[in-house]
This record gives sequence, structure tokens and C-alpha cells, in this order.
Amino acid sequence: MPGQIIVSQPRSWQKSMRFDDLESARVAILGTGREGQAVWRQIRRRFPGKKLSLYAESAGDEGFIQRLNPAVDVFHHGPFEVNRLKQYEVLVRSAGISPYRRELQQLRSLGVRFTTACNLWFAENPDATTICISGTKGKSTTAALTAHLLERAGVKTCLAGNIGKPMLDCESAAVDCWVIELSSYQIADLEAEPDIAVILNLSDEHIDWHSGADRYRADKLRLAELVKGGSLIANHADPVLTASLAEFDGVIWFNHADGWQSGRGGVSGDGKDFVAAPASLPGRHNTHNLAAVLTLVDQLGLKIPDLKQALSSFYGLPHRLQLIGEKSGVRYIDDSISTTPVSVVAALQTFGCDGVVLLLGGMDRGLDWSTFATGLAGSPPYAIITLPDNGIKIFDCLKKAGVRPKGGLHTAERLSKAVNLAQAMVPDGGCILLSPGAPSFPHFRDFEDRGEKFAKYAGIGQISA
Repeated sequence: MPGQIIVSQPRSWQKSMRFDDLESARVAILGTGREGQAVWRQIRRRFPGKKLSLYAESAGDEGFIQRLNPAVDVFHHGPFEVNRLKQYEVLVRSAGISPYRRELQQLRSLGVRFTTACNLWFAENPDATTICISGTKGKSTTAALTAHLLERAGVKTCLAGNIGKPMLDCESAAVDCWVIELSSYQIADLEAEPDIAVILNLSDEHIDWHSGADRYRADKLRLAELVKGGSLIANHADPVLTASLAEFDGVIWFNHADGWQSGRGGVSGDGKDFVAAPASLPGRHNTHNLAAVLTLVDQLGLKIPDLKQALSSFYGLPHRLQLIGEKSGVRYIDDSISTTPVSVVAALQTFGCDGVVLLLGGMDRGLDWSTFATGLAGSPPYAIITLPDNGIKIFDCLKKAGVRPKGGLHTAERLSKAVNLAQAMVPDGGCILLSPGAPSFPHFRDFEDRGEKFAKYAGIGQISA
């Protein structure tokens, strides 16, 4: 294999629960999203006749539910009830369901065991070489770019986890290296020892899921604790990370004098040539991502033939600062993957505020928007339109902070009306930017659905089948 891929170390967690441990146990799957469905497919492939229960609080994917076999599969829709769930020996938790919920804590105290799709994959693949990437923002782009460059270096790579396919749905036979994007939801109770872990940044997010900002940060930083015999790469420009990782030995820093550093339009390093960021990676935040990836490539000892061409062939991610079209002189930017105030700031830094109508808001996770609002007061976009469910909260926060866009602050009851309003007020040569800073639930299936509907309402795209 080209380059020097780290040989996996002996794993202390190899006794974690595997699928064989589920064969004779009473098992239920909590959640029927991507991960829950992947677990169901694995169990059905391995144990076709096993009785299995599936629980979902929302209606779920109707197409998936229709594929269930009523002879062995029982689907339950509604709130999680301890008295019903305590009959099971093992519950497979989907990532979106917090282990800190009162019901799950109570079930654990009653002796019910828990596992996850991620933990099952790591237990089933103890010899896999893994690169795990996380951070409050930028992890999807960084993971995708890492996989792209590793492939260009001749390494057979699988990109999975929180991006692309669930790991359990990936074929592993021909894979040299796994690039795995991990959210805090997946790290909170992760049983793994990555060969390389990359932490890009750390700011408050998912506070409701983690039952507080302190626990969110602690869960995110668990990834650093899990590396053990491997390598930890982190962002020296993030003060929270530098303080949090001060006691860790051997951290490999990017944005540090000794390594790759983000700069205007690209990255440079001690004794290294300047590397320009490609057009698919706009904005200063993406030069941080590029610095992280090149640090990782160096750590692996890989050489990439014609790095400039390899970067130019990277097309970025759909719904991440994506120019989806231009109509009547107005540009439409889909940043539907934006789920934090920090990512909204990055979008505005990339495209500027002049002539921008910002569509903002989504699921309310209890985040404090006051810092965002204060920072926007001096240089707001042309107009801001807020969306449910936290739109009114954001509107009030912006107004209190003295944010006074030239085109005004507005609220809309749904995305279609927000797009119509934006089109009526956007200046000539301006831009309509969907950067919600919040998750898409419950109004959309996911961020992809939200982005596709944005394009449809704008009249420059169609909803995918």
C-alpha cells in the first residue's frame, strides 16, 4: 500500500457487545432512522428468524416500515415507556436518542444493557484502521476531503459514519482505511480506539441532548481520550481546545507554528509551499479544514501526486455553502447543513453581508443566540427572515441586541413564505442565503430535504425522488 498507514493497536474494547451476543437475547431497536435501519438489516441478514422489536417516537420511514416482516418484526410508534422497554435485555440506541434521557437512565438502572450501531461496528471490525473526525463545525467537509485525498494517494478508503452510509451498511473487505465522521451523539458512549482522531473546534451545540453545555464538551472531548495508542490532531487556533487538551501528551496541532496554518485563500507551513484552497472550499473556516487534512496526510506519511489538481477535483458537499443557481441576477446559496450559530457566522464571513437576505431558524435546542446577535449588530446582512420553531426567539434576541438590517427583521411561518418574501426584497445583484443555524426537524425529513425544498421554492430545482 502506498504511504505509511498506521497499524492498528491491540484494542482494550474488543470484548464489547457483538451481533452474536444479540442472537439469543431479547432485543429492541430504539429509533428507525439511518442507523436503526442499518442495525435491523444486519440482524435480519445474520438471524432471519429472530424476533425483534423496533420503537420510534415519530412516524418513521413508511417505506422501511412496509419492508418489516410481521412474523418476526414488531413496530411500536409512540413515547418510550419504561414499563414496556424493561422486558428487553438489550436496547440498541440510535444516535439521535440521548442516553441521558430519564427513561434510558432508569432502564439502565434496572439492568437493561445498551449498545449502538457504532459500537457494534467497532466490535465487529477490531482490526480496521480508523480515522475519526469530529468538531462542532466542519467535520463533514473535513471527512470528505480526507477520503478524497487518501484515494488520490492510492489508499482504498471508505467514508462513513455521520456522513454517507452508516458504517454497518459498508462493505469492508477491500478497505485499507476508514474515514469516519462522528457526532457528539455517537461519541457520548462510544467504545472504540481510533488510530487517528481529529478534533476541529469546540463550541456549544446540542445542549438539550447532552443535558447541558459542560456535558456536551465532555462528550465531544471523549474522542481525545479514546485514541490512546494512536495520534490526536487538533486545532491550536481554538482556545477551548488548547485549554482542554493541555494535559494530553503528543497532540499534533494544526494552526500552530510547527505545522500547517490557515491563511488568506489557503494554507502554509514551516518549510512548506503555500497551498491554495480550491473553489469548492470557500471561506476562512475551510482553510482551517484544509490545514487539518494536510496535517493528517503528513501524519500518515502519504504523498499525493499533483496536490493542486487533487484539490481542484474535490467538489465539496451538497447543502454546505453551495451555490445552487442564479435567477434574475440573484444568487441562491444552500447552507442547509448549518445547524449552529457558529456555522451561520462562517457563511456570512464567506459571502459577506452586503445584499444578503438570510433565512435563519429551525428546531429549538435551547442554544443561546445572544452572542451571535451581538456580533451581528455592527454589520448585519441586508435582511433577516426567521423560521420556526426558534424563529421568534432568534427574532427577539436580534432585536434586543440592536440588529437593524436595512431590509428589516422579519418572521415567516414556513420556508416557502420565507423564500417568497426574500425574493420580493433582495437587492439587485444580491444573494438569498439559507443558513438556518438549527436542525431541520420536525418540519423536514432532514437537512437534505430542507435544502431541496429551498431550491424548489426558489424555482431553480426539484425535490429529489
